[in-house]
Amino acid sequence: MIPFAFGLFALAYSGLVLFTVASSLRRLMSPMRAALGAFALSVIVHGATTLMLGEEAPLAVYFWGVPHLLILPLLLLSARRQSKSTGA
Repeated sequence: MIPFAFGLFALAYSGLVLFTVASSLRRLMSPMRAALGAFALSVIVHGATTLMLGEEAPLAVYFWGVPHLLILPLLLLSARRQSKSTGA
């Protein structure tokens, strides 16, 4: 039960982070570039912090990396729909 709760938390956290950052970047660039920029920024920040963990780094990569990769297609789909609706 506990691993399922951690997985669900990681998925919710990843979605919140990626969509919030992409929404903020959307004011500066096109939706698709904002989505990819949010993903890249998140990978850089979370990658740097997991490198600081030392021995627990592989577990931390699973905790944020897998959910981020699961959320990425939804983020790109949302960006494509915004691009079509705004003509950007």
